[in-house]
Amino acid sequence: MTTCPKCGEEIKNEQTNHCPNCGTTINDNGENNSNQASNEATIRLKKIVPWAIGGFIIILLIIVFVLLKNFNSPDAQAKILINAIDNDDSQKVATMLTTRDNKVDETEAQTYIKYIKKEVGMTKFIFDIRETVEKLNKSETRVAAYLQTRAGENVLRVSKNGRRYLIFNNMSFTPPTKEVTVKPKEDTKYEFKDDGRNKKVVAEADKETTIGKFIPGNYAIDAKKITDNGVFTGYLKFDFKYANSNTVDVNEDFNEAKVHVKIKNGEQLSRSSLKVKINDRTWDYGNAKVYGPYPKNKDITVSATGKVKGKTFETETKSIKADKLTDNTDVTVSFDDDDISDYIEKKEKEDNSLKNKLGSFFSSYSLSLNQAIAQSDFSLVHSFLKKGSSSYDKVRKSIASNTSARLVSPIILSVDQTGDTIKAKVQGFGLNGLPVVKNYVLEESKDDLGYKLVKVD
Repeated sequence: MTTCPKCGEEIKNEQTNHCPNCGTTINDNGENNSNQASNEATIRLKKIVPWAIGGFIIILLIIVFVLLKNFNSPDAQAKILINAIDNDDSQKVATMLTTRDNKVDETEAQTYIKYIKKEVGMTKFIFDIRETVEKLNKSETRVAAYLQTRAGENVLRVSKNGRRYLIFNNMSFTPPTKEVTVKPKEDTKYEFKDDGRNKKVVAEADKETTIGKFIPGNYAIDAKKITDNGVFTGYLKFDFKYANSNTVDVNEDFNEAKVHVKIKNGEQLSRSSLKVKINDRTWDYGNAKVYGPYPKNKDITVSATGKVKGKTFETETKSIKADKLTDNTDVTVSFDDDDISDYIEKKEKEDNSLKNKLGSFFSSYSLSLNQAIAQSDFSLVHSFLKKGSSSYDKVRKSIASNTSARLVSPIILSVDQTGDTIKAKVQGFGLNGLPVVKNYVLEESKDDLGYKLVKVD
């Protein structure tokens, strides 16, 4: 039996020289057998090639799937973040944590890495993130969950965010953010770098002001602050471990000195008049009060002033060198006690003399006023009043309307003279016998009375 070399048809009649199927001429047996073997091999090869190609494609798909799985499966995504944090790869961490709403730079990422290692711990972090990713990947309903510190504070939000290559759940890793706030005691401008760019924040005294949003971490940001007292260098420090529900408070750490001022020999001065002057700014004095802060890199000057009986006294001015300034610097300034005593003695003599003069003036005034009221005659008292003053008009109208109050037995309680103006506190008595105290303002005059009433309170 012979096989057609062209179509493979079996030819049972060995006497024929043509294939009954395709008509191909059949050669003699030797040549025919050789062609037959060759044709059979060709046919087998044709049958094997499709299977080989199919097998290769399947193997290639398996390799591609394995490669995709190694870099894109939820577990692989978690592993990339784990390795980046474990190896302090701040650039990779910054890339993975950055979102459209919040860009994370390398400095912030490095702070976050340290915070995770300290407040969570790598062992716990690895276990928690793998467990969370696995549960989210298997769940049909849950789309997000939080990783927490040992103290229960949220540090990372893991969420499903679409698909990768239509096969794997795409996992997003987003750290929560909180507003960081400052509350300075005086108007302050802060300058620092945020996201690699210079940033300025102006904060009002005793008012909470945000300096920006940050991801979890323990921060110490190089900063400069500017107040009316000078320019300070240092750090804005804040730790998410001690955060509030929505904010984190800043603890300022600047190169600054606070000043406590002690005043000597000021006992004879009016307590309310005491002032402290540091550099070019003046403050009310308080025995326990602390002033500042002031930059430690500049000298400061300190002095004090106080008043008694209309005169202002000043202490010596002390200069404190920058290298002597400490966190809490004590400064003592002194008044000249003898100078103050001499002035008070002199002033009291003058006041006693003035009191006597005013005593005579008010005795005459009270008699004239009471007569003017009794007779409804303003002319009896007008010479004691400065024409055109509020006192002149007030007494004239009250006498005309019979509403003026009498002044009985006036007593001068105190006097204070500045130039030609005199302030006197005078006690009289009403018709009911009860004391009535009024404050008078007078001016010196050149007539026989010596004074004119200007104002009565």
